Amino acid sequence: MLVLIGVIVVAVLIGAFVLGTKVRDEETPPPDPASHPLRPPTDRLPGEMSAYRRPFDVPRTDWAHRLRPYQLGASTETSPVPPRD
Repeated sequence: MLVLIGVIVVAVLIGAFVLGTKVRDEETPPPDPASHPLRPPTDRLPGEMSAYRRPFDVPRTDWAHRLRPYQLGASTETSPVPPRD
């Protein structure tokens, strides 16, 4: 009984492989590299923008009078120069 089930499973797998090969042969071939669009001359992706951020100075307070998030104001500022590490 188990041998018969094994033979059926193998037959189904072989049939699926043959059917997949026939379907793949009927599909259109992939495009050649010359038909793909070229990347822009810059190293950035189209529409990508780069900016460096400086952290906003948070005033120091004691634990009894600490600031709430809505009292902090802006969180970052843009900067044209990269940060120094």
